[in-house]
Amino acid sequence: MTSLMEKRRSKDLDLENDLLLSSNDLAFMRKNNSQDAQDLESYLDFLDDIDAFKSKKIKTEFYKAEFEL
Repeated sequence: MTSLMEKRRSKDLDLENDLLLSSNDLAFMRKNNSQDAQDLESYLDFLDDIDAFKSKKIKTEFYKAEFEL
């Protein structure tokens, strides 16, 4: 099982070495990473407040009609 994890790690993208990014790009990404997490948390709180995760399941209907493309 460790070999699977090693293979997966070897395929992971290393932002500093695998992409053609400038040092300014990397600094910007590091700086804004924590801010994005806060935005995501507030967005998920908003969705929870409006009960977005408790929405009713839509009944799916299947029709036996045949058609051609």
